[in-house]
Amino acid sequence: MLRASLIAGVAILMFGTSLTAHAEPPVSFEDGKDQAETLWWDIGPKSFYCGCDYREATAEEKELRPGNLWVGGADCPYSPRKPLTRNGKRNARIDRIEWEHVVPAEWIATGFGCQQHTRAACRKIDGFKEAEGDLFNLVPAIGEINGDRSSLLYGEDFEEKRAYGKCDFEIVITSGDSGQDQKFAEPTDAVQGDVARIWFYMENRYGIEIPLRTRGILVRWATEDPVDFEECARTKMVAKQMGWQNPFVKCTP
Repeated sequence: MLRASLIAGVAILMFGTSLTAHAEPPVSFEDGKDQAETLWWDIGPKSFYCGCDYREATAEEKELRPGNLWVGGADCPYSPRKPLTRNGKRNARIDRIEWEHVVPAEWIATGFGCQQHTRAACRKIDGFKEAEGDLFNLVPAIGEINGDRSSLLYGEDFEEKRAYGKCDFEIVITSGDSGQDQKFAEPTDAVQGDVARIWFYMENRYGIEIPLRTRGILVRWATEDPVDFEECARTKMVAKQMGWQNPFVKCTP
């Protein structure tokens, strides 16, 4: 019943409250990445977590390392955690931009009841591919950070360790109540409210589960980091392409 109501809600929003008749929201993750790459040239080509400029890779650079978008700019605060691979070669993911799911695909699967199945199996469920390619949930991130974060939930690091130079992003390991280590990611304060409002949107639209502990952190982040001009402008541009709003991003006049 929940799944049916969610799919019906998606259909209503897509066709009943569209912002423009010309909007064409992504129908898959691959489609979402293609649309995001084009859209973020207008939003502003900076990585989401570190604020680093990026640019199109040259043909020669693509031959050296795969990736259409390369990190660049003298003001980039990011430094690689792992500059070389095990074979001693330059780590390709420190140079390129990848498209990060703020709400990871593994967590999107919880809203569709396929968390125990493969990604391919999830994609056969109505609505999953649209959720996986949703532009509100895709942001440009440096490849190494995208890979290190993976499907980790967000949390808080009170020691503020720095593994990526001056980029304020941490992967934290703590001891849980059960004695097992727990890992989570903490983004910079400047986007904590942004990620909270993206999580709330994905929960509202697709039924994505937010663990209780994470919810408490996100609620506080949303209060402590209110919507600013950049988030408002970005969300409006994404909404124009998607055809509907993120109702949790309320812009001031």
